[in-house]
Amino acid sequence: MEAILESLLGAPKEKSGGKSDDEIMKDLKDGSQLMVVNCYPPCPEPDLTLGIPPHSDYGFLTLLLQDEVKGLQIQHKENWVTVEPIANSFVVNVGDHLEIFSNGRYKSVLHRVLVNSAKARTSVASLHSLPFKCMIRPCPKLIDEANPRRYKDTDFATFLEYISSCEPVMKNFLESRRLF
Repeated sequence: MEAILESLLGAPKEKSGGKSDDEIMKDLKDGSQLMVVNCYPPCPEPDLTLGIPPHSDYGFLTLLLQDEVKGLQIQHKENWVTVEPIANSFVVNVGDHLEIFSNGRYKSVLHRVLVNSAKARTSVASLHSLPFKCMIRPCPKLIDEANPRRYKDTDFATFLEYISSCEPVMKNFLESRRLF
């Protein structure tokens, strides 16, 4: 996250709309973490089902550890691309919060999981975000006439209200926060 903040805001310790990089990092360190373990058993007809439908992750970053069985796909230029598993490594996905905070400079990753006809697949996702009580908004330092504000403020309560009213698929929640 320090490298991401530096890429967005410049040299460390600069003020960013009232918060220094250190204050932003403290919010992230005090933030939420959710661990999700997924097990996808072999499916005799994998063309008839998805392990997980297309979606983007709500938070800032997701670290994903996957086994050697293929299944994770990301959408790139309207095509689904399989992420090749690499032993002893993590896949890092940008989430909706980082897209909002970066005012769209970083894009959250639309992804899905396919099942396999012969092998079970296991993955462990570690989702990282700001504390539940924090308001997520575009960083003021990233907004100017050439780059107007692109997202509404949001928080975890808004997200929970949204998912209780509809199915959280694709990037629907993020689209609900878009200003134009």
